[in-house]
Amino acid sequence: MDEAETAVGSQVELTRLHATTCLLMTQFINGRHCPKLSQQIVSQLGHLLSHPQLDTRPDSRELYQQLLMHWQGVTQQLIAHRQQQRPTAAYH
Repeated sequence: MDEAETAVGSQVELTRLHATTCLLMTQFINGRHCPKLSQQIVSQLGHLLSHPQLDTRPDSRELYQQLLMHWQGVTQQLIAHRQQQRPTAAYH
């Protein structure tokens, strides 16, 4: 595989990661507000940030970093909310 093919493959991978992340965010926005989904979004954003092609795209890196911070906060809020909603055992 030559450099051009490698670059194209890397671009396809980056595009696929971006599309998957957008799909997950859309599912969340459309009402599927669960911690597992937000954790998947955080994971996808982590994969995007670690992608080697982002080294040449500082604006994209900054955007994904901001999104990562936002979704980490969303995840923490959902987890905290879920823990508050758990029924506590009443011992009499």
